[in-house]
Formats: sequence, C-alpha cells, structure tokens
Amino acid sequence: MTMKDSPISTKAVTPTIKKKDSKESSTRSIRSTTSTNCSNRSNSNSNSKKVKSSNLQSSLRNISNQVSKSLDFERRRSSINELSQSVKPETPLGWITFLTSISTAVLVHELRLQRRLTCPPLVYSQNSPFMNDLKEHLSHNSNPNSKDKKGILTRDIKPCLLVGTRGVISSTAAYLLHGPKRQQHLQFREVMTMTDGATVALDWEVPYPSYSSSIDIRQSEKQLQANVLYGPIDLPVVIILHGINNDTGFGYMKNLMRSVADRGWIACGMNFRGCGGEALKTPRGYTAAYTGDLRGVVQQIQVRLNNNNNHNHEKKVVHVHEYEEVKNLDADVPVFLVGNSLGANLITKYLGEEGYSGTLPKCIKGGVSLGNPLHIHGGNVKFPFNILLGAGVKKTMFQSSRVFRDMSSCWHFGAAIRQVILSKTIGELDNAFAPYLIRNDTEYPFTTKVGYKDGEDYWKDASSNRYIQHVTVPLLTLSAQDDGLVVNPAL
Repeated sequence: MTMKDSPISTKAVTPTIKKKDSKESSTRSIRSTTSTNCSNRSNSNSNSKKVKSSNLQSSLRNISNQVSKSLDFERRRSSINELSQSVKPETPLGWITFLTSISTAVLVHELRLQRRLTCPPLVYSQNSPFMNDLKEHLSHNSNPNSKDKKGILTRDIKPCLLVGTRGVISSTAAYLLHGPKRQQHLQFREVMTMTDGATVALDWEVPYPSYSSSIDIRQSEKQLQANVLYGPIDLPVVIILHGINNDTGFGYMKNLMRSVADRGWIACGMNFRGCGGEALKTPRGYTAAYTGDLRGVVQQIQVRLNNNNNHNHEKKVVHVHEYEEVKNLDADVPVFLVGNSLGANLITKYLGEEGYSGTLPKCIKGGVSLGNPLHIHGGNVKFPFNILLGAGVKKTMFQSSRVFRDMSSCWHFGAAIRQVILSKTIGELDNAFAPYLIRNDTEYPFTTKVGYKDGEDYWKDASSNRYIQHVTVPLLTLSAQDDGLVVNPAL
C-alpha cells in the first residue's frame, strides 16, 4: 500500500508543484517588467538630474566669473589707488616737480608734432609763361634785408603749438579769438544798396598817410573817408569776404584787414546781406552761389578808383545798364579779392563767371581763396559741423524773422520755413529752402533769379570747382589737409 500510495501521492503532489512554478514565473515576469520600468524611470531621473546639475554648474560658473571679474576690478582699482597714492606728491616741492614733469612731457610731444607737421606747401600751378614767372617770383624773397631768402611758396609752414597742430582747435580759435583791439588806422562803415533793394555793410580800414616833411599838408580823417566813399582812391583795395555764419567782427577777419592796412593798402571787409548787424531788407538771404552782391560791390568801388577821370564828391551808384561802360574803365589802382571758406567759394565762382563771359573788370588783378570747399554738397559736411552750421543759419533767419513773417501769407513759403525750423543739418535746411534761394545766371548779364529745383540743383550751381577753369587772373588757393569742410578729391 505504501508503494501504491506513493505514486498517488506523487501524482497528487505534482500538479501542486507545477502551479507553484507558474506563479513564480509570473512573479518573475512581473518583477522583470517592474524592474525595467524602474530602470527607465531611474535613467530619466538621472538624465534630468544631470541636466539640472549642468544648469546649476553653468549658473555657478557664471556667478563665479562675475565675482572674479568684480574682484579683479576691485583689485585693479585698489592697485590704481595705491599707485596714485604712491605717485601723489606730499609736499609743495613734490607737487611742483610732478606738474613740471607732466608739462615737460606734453611740451615734448607738441614739439615733436610741430616738427613733423612743419613743411613747405604742396604747390600746383598752370603751365604758362606768366604763371611760371609768378611762381618763380613767389618762391624767392625779394626783400634784401630779410635773412630768409625763401618765398611764400617754398617757405616752411610752421604751426603754432597746441592750436595750430590740430585742425579742430585751430578752426575753433578762429571763431573765439577777437583779433587786434587797438585801432591803428582809420575805420568806418559804409552801407551799400544792391539792385534788388538789399543792403550790405562794408567795413573799411584805411591807413593814415605818411608825411616826409613837417610842412606837408595833412589830410583830416573826414578827407580820407571822403576819398574812399566818393573817390578818388589812390591806394590798392583788397575786398575781404568772411565765411558762413560769420561777419567782419570775427578775429580772423580783423587780422586780415589789419595785415592789409599795415602794408599801406585799403582793406574793405564785406559783410553778406543780413550779417554784421545790418538788418536783412529782403526775404532773400546770402547763399553759396549768388555772386550778385559781390559783383555790385566791385562795380561801386571801381568807379571811385583814380583812373585819371574827373571825380566829383557825389556818391555814384552804378546801375545795370551802365555795367558795360564801367567794366571797360582803365583803372590804374588795382583791386584784389580775398575770401574765406564760403567767401572763398564766392570769389572763385565770381572770377570764373566773369572770366567765361569776358566781362571781368580791368581793375581786378587777382584773388586769394582760403579754405575753399570747392565741391559743395550737404553730404560732405560731417557731424558735428553739419548740425552747427545748420543751427547758425537758423539763428540768422530768426534774427531776420520780421522779413520772413511778411511772406507768411504765401502758404508754400510758410511750409518751407517750418521745414527749415525742423531740419537738423545744413543739408536738410538747404534742401528744404532751395526753391526760395536767390541765384543769378552764370553768363552775362548775370540776371538775378529765385529758386532751385532741390538741394542737389543748388549744390551743383554753388560748387566753384566748375568755374575755376575759367578764371583769367592769378588766383591763389590755400587749403589745409585737415580742413573738415574741404573735400580732398575736389582739390
């Protein structure tokens, strides 16, 4: 029984054992699945922890860099403070020595810069027998008492320290310096009326005559003034024109006029219409293209020159129909033209217009153009000069607001004035007001007109480099390479 019972018990036990195995296998599969999910979760958690840790590390690294930079800055500042404290003098003698050392270093630098900039000018001239003779004459000093035998074309130009070695500072000094204050010659003002009703102020500086004997008849100041205003004028006359937003009261104009009068000539400083304290009579101010005022001044002065004709003490006014007669007067007394910046552009344009038409008065013997921009365009004037020049023109217009107010009934003129007020630069101002600017024909009889198409049309007409080829008298053009208003390609 026992042996029989054993297989039965075995059979009874076997299924039980099989069920247990299946449960274990299912349990194992469940565990394996659970372990896989747990491993995935652990991987994702580990990845997220890695990302968070990397972000945390980068943020900590940035914070550490900023801290190190701040510490480095503080370290440098402390080192600078320590250096300044170590260098800072503690006694008056130390301060004197310290300031002397700095001044010496600055002076040595300026002397080296002055030595580097000192050189003769670059000279360009036309190839003709007359110009070659003139160039040869100006290249040598004809004064036997002078030690320097070089002329103005071959002599070294030596800029002064601090001011002359820097173009911006030298230009600013020309505005700020007042020039000679002591009156050494006869000075008076004449107001001349132009053909369109505008007035220009002429500031004269006439040298007192020298007398060889005590018994010579002396001329009073009234007689000298009458000779200039009514004629005859026996001395050479130099007409000097100023730059934009200036007048004859600026230092460089006073220096030029004094230099001319010291040489025994008559200096005539011409103020543009609306400048020099003379009110603007018409709503047409001066421009860089209109040469009618200069032409009128030359005509009025020409009839006063000592040309061996009878002069009466009546102020003669030249009219347009008399221009052909006046320009043919044989004058023994020469007249020269000198212009600065915008004035240089005007005299060059005037000489070119008259030379092209063959109508240049015979009394005009030559001209000097100082700092001529030659090629005028609103884009050539860079910051901050474009803003400063525009502000100066608007200031002149505000000073003559009464004249422009009379034109306010014309709605288009008022709109142009508003655009001028809102303009920021000189180029925007020219472009806005170009249709109302005064102009003249470039050929005889040089008829006065008003208006340009736009700023480009005005700038093209105003550029004197288009007329310089027609100049028929000697013209000396001087320009600095660091002049901010002169375009080098135009030279």
